[in-house]
Amino acid sequence: MKMRNALLLTLLLANILQAKAQTLKGTLTEHKGQTITLTGFNYYKAFDVDKTVADSLGNFSLNYPKNYKGMGILKTQDNSSLVIVLKKATTQITGTHLKDAASLQFINSIENNQFVTYAKAYTQGKQAYSAWRYLQPKYTNLETLKAEKKVLETIDKEVERLEQVPANAIKLIPENSYLHWFLPLQTLVKDMPETIHKYTENLPKNIQQFRSIDFSHPNFKTSGLFKELIEGHYFLLENMGQNLDSVYTQMNTSTAYLIKSLQKNDSLLNTVSKTLFIYFEKRSLYPAAAHLATQMLSRNQGVLSTSLANTMQKYKDLKVGAIAPEIQLDATTTLSSLKKPVLLVFGESGCTHCKKEALELVSYYDTWQAKKNIAVVYISLDTDKQAFKTAYGNAPWQTYCNFKGYETQAAKDYFVNATPTYMLLDKDLKILVHPKSLAQVDAWVHYKL
Repeated sequence: MKMRNALLLTLLLANILQAKAQTLKGTLTEHKGQTITLTGFNYYKAFDVDKTVADSLGNFSLNYPKNYKGMGILKTQDNSSLVIVLKKATTQITGTHLKDAASLQFINSIENNQFVTYAKAYTQGKQAYSAWRYLQPKYTNLETLKAEKKVLETIDKEVERLEQVPANAIKLIPENSYLHWFLPLQTLVKDMPETIHKYTENLPKNIQQFRSIDFSHPNFKTSGLFKELIEGHYFLLENMGQNLDSVYTQMNTSTAYLIKSLQKNDSLLNTVSKTLFIYFEKRSLYPAAAHLATQMLSRNQGVLSTSLANTMQKYKDLKVGAIAPEIQLDATTTLSSLKKPVLLVFGESGCTHCKKEALELVSYYDTWQAKKNIAVVYISLDTDKQAFKTAYGNAPWQTYCNFKGYETQAAKDYFVNATPTYMLLDKDLKILVHPKSLAQVDAWVHYKL
């Protein structure tokens, strides 16, 4: 009796869950027997929503949450993929193979068919646009073609028409639909790399488009565009072909706009700030990182996690060009008394990365000493005296430790919350760079110091 009740309960729960889910069904004949995965989005994160194996005829069924409305990616075992709109309670796709776009049809999904139609129009339009743009300067500059005024006039008109193709295609889609919101942003993501490499005259337009976006719009959560749009914009600015001062001015303006746009969503603002901060660090865009830190720290502190607040405080107080805090290394030696360039290292014997990079540091040390007379000051955050002695007893550089761990005053002054942490200083303690690796330090030693 108990087993029967348990079975009934299981079936009931299954029915309830099924009722709360939306379904993507499909028949893809050339994907028979393959694993089919549906991927969804949560701002920066992509995650597998459901997974199944297509039967011998290529039939499959995938479920996704009832409240999920946005974009997804259908992936097959042979590494094929298709971006789709997930909105209907039941959507069905038929065809042979995901790479055979002509065979794909959506049943009960007007927006997916509109999406496919737009994608074809966009791709074909871009191909034609590239061809006409290639001809345009030929008929403008080449002596043998300059006389063909009517041809040039035709080319100019066709270029102008093709530039309007995406916008005109979007006008045909109802304003209240998800695609009407999504497509202009996806188009901007696709256009930015071309702007950098081919059509630099579109830079002002692309920049203004970014600064007109409402990043707090709820549709962003499941769009899959968030990371590409933000990082693509800053990559555009980084490669806009202007001097660094102008680039950082533009970046700082966009950062201020982004923060303002997200000011009513503390959780998302924290996530965006952290991700953008990491992006700036990875690309050595330190002034942009410092500006972001200053802007965020001037807001309510509750927006930032403790770890992120500490990291940003470091960039605010210890930005490139600032004077680094003094450190009393021992009873008679201070950092400033060394009177030479210093690579300041915070590490600890129990840190795997510290051990690995200490060996790398040994390989650089003699060359740095010979070329630039650089002092390496290694401040250990160890709390065990024997562990410290075993790890650093034979180190060729100056090593200091007061066995207070992260409570070491120098660690607090330099906002150290992870090891290894590096900072390169000149002889007057001016901060030159916050290196992410010893290879970056080596590049500075050879080419900039």
